[in-house]
Amino acid sequence: MVWIHPVLQFVATLIGLYAMYFGWIRFQASHMGRKVVFPWKPHVKWGTVALGLWAAGSLLGLAVARLAWSSVFITGAHAWVGLLMVPLCAVGYFTGQRMDVVKKRRKLLPLVHGVNNLLLVVLALWQLWTGIMVVRVYLL
Repeated sequence: MVWIHPVLQFVATLIGLYAMYFGWIRFQASHMGRKVVFPWKPHVKWGTVALGLWAAGSLLGLAVARLAWSSVFITGAHAWVGLLMVPLCAVGYFTGQRMDVVKKRRKLLPLVHGVNNLLLVVLALWQLWTGIMVVRVYLL
């Protein structure tokens, strides 16, 4: 049961990187003058999946730590950063949802959405690194 959290978060991070690739295409079109077609629907679909899995996986990680080790924050910064990711996932979801539902030219909301989700990907990669350390110390 302890392995469900790291496996879920690894899959979520791969999906998040995939969604970020589509976001990079949008960034190139908007800010670098490249003529590219933005795959809007796949970006929304996979971004939503990644955000949902990251948020659920973060909360699941807290539950697994509590059940396995009787302490939620035994993993230190790994747990705190995972908890920080939950509201960032909400910001990513709601800003993306707003842009998907109300389509119009914008400047600030796409910037907030993109920076927030780039930060999430960076944190997820950092979590992957610290998660490997957690596995080494507590599971192997």
